[in-house]
Amino acid sequence: MAQPARIERPMTFLGELMYEWTEIGPRLETVITTVLHFDKVVDRKLVEAIIAEKLLVFDRFRSIVKPNAGSHTHTWTRLKRIDMSYHLVEHRLPSPATRKELEAFISSMYRKQLDTSHPLWRFYIVPLDGNKCAVVTRIHHSVGDGVTLIEVMLSLMGREEAKKQPHVFKKRPPASWTKTMANPLQFSSRCLHFVLGAAKGSTYPLRRKDTPNVLKIPSIAQLTTEKKVACGASIPLQLFKEAGRRMDGTVNDMIVATLTATLRRYLLAHDTCLNDGNTPRISVLFPFNMRYGRINVSDPKQFGNQFTLLPLDLPIHEKDPISIMLASKKCCDEIKESPMAFIITGLNKLAMSILPAKWYHTLTFTCLEKSTGMFTNVPGPKKPVLLAGQVVSDLMFYVPALASITFSVLSYNGSIRFGVMTNQGGGKINPNELTNIFYEEFHCLYDASKGLHPDVQRSETNPLTKWAILCVFILLLSRWDYLLTVYIAATFITWLMETCL
Repeated sequence: MAQPARIERPMTFLGELMYEWTEIGPRLETVITTVLHFDKVVDRKLVEAIIAEKLLVFDRFRSIVKPNAGSHTHTWTRLKRIDMSYHLVEHRLPSPATRKELEAFISSMYRKQLDTSHPLWRFYIVPLDGNKCAVVTRIHHSVGDGVTLIEVMLSLMGREEAKKQPHVFKKRPPASWTKTMANPLQFSSRCLHFVLGAAKGSTYPLRRKDTPNVLKIPSIAQLTTEKKVACGASIPLQLFKEAGRRMDGTVNDMIVATLTATLRRYLLAHDTCLNDGNTPRISVLFPFNMRYGRINVSDPKQFGNQFTLLPLDLPIHEKDPISIMLASKKCCDEIKESPMAFIITGLNKLAMSILPAKWYHTLTFTCLEKSTGMFTNVPGPKKPVLLAGQVVSDLMFYVPALASITFSVLSYNGSIRFGVMTNQGGGKINPNELTNIFYEEFHCLYDASKGLHPDVQRSETNPLTKWAILCVFILLLSRWDYLLTVYIAATFITWLMETCL
């Protein structure tokens, strides 16, 4: 191995966190796996040339992690030479080499950690039956988050495509608040949601755990290296757009509604938490991108991890499809108008700066254990992309499994793909059953959305209630000490509801 050439910038606090989890053991290794399918076998030499020309221009892919003396922090250290025989490997599956065997191979990868004496990434070329193949990439999460890695992968494919940043929830345009201010009632209502969101963010570490269920692992200590992955059939993106418009929502709202219906159906079949009219609490954590605008991955300050994990409570108790869609949209809207992401990020940085590493990890794991699973939704290329002269026929990714189950949603070339990764330490969860249910439940919701009318999705609030909110808001604006009192009271009530109810 070559000697380090020069020291790069220190790791960000999220990069530190991802890397320190890896040091705990392989069961917590945070590696993002991407799978690219091709209808023809790609040329290894061409792939190696593309990596050398386009991937290694990013210092992070030429660097290893070195600990800083006298502290628990780390620094990216650039290497003069990269061992391509380690980073680009051709792997042959046992016959028959089908997608089922490929998914088994991807699952087995999580039993081994990436070698920290090399830069934290590897590419695998996997031939499949029918003269097809797949390229599987493994990149450690400390290298970058989903936003960064999508930009990097697109640069390998030679396509500079303008696209939205991967937010789980579509942000409202800047003019949204300007238009809202013209309507005093709507403006006061949104400000109230803002204050309540701030209160929820402040009490995030104290929120209640989800109702015990077959999908939830009681403790992160029970996670193992035994994982299973599955990818379902693709669904046309246009259908998601049509259903989203019918409920005055977005594609993301429809995806959340489909995930809710999927989990409800699975729990009804395999659990009793929904029996006898119970209202269980089921939530998922999702990454919220903290960047604004399109990033420049060539800028080291923008490269890396800049996101926070937010909890999303799913309306799992709703029974009929229309109620599920409208309740899911309401949950998503509350997240969009909430400052929770910024408050949780601030609390996270504060805790990491003042707490010993062991205490901080314990606090982080405690927060992660409160939710049932994790959910990531990433918009990919809108048109087919090429790698080594071959068209990528299909594309999927799997996120690190820091829960017993993680869900991945990706749009590519006009279609939506749904993937599941399960950790068998949390029980024998069948990922293939979940992907099949997702496909069926979407079409059920899509058919039900045809019955939605323009006024159905807009719940009417009593006019007296609206005017009362406006009067209270005007009073609060006149006295900032009153506004602070309301915030403290809202925080206390939120804490009381989370801990006592």
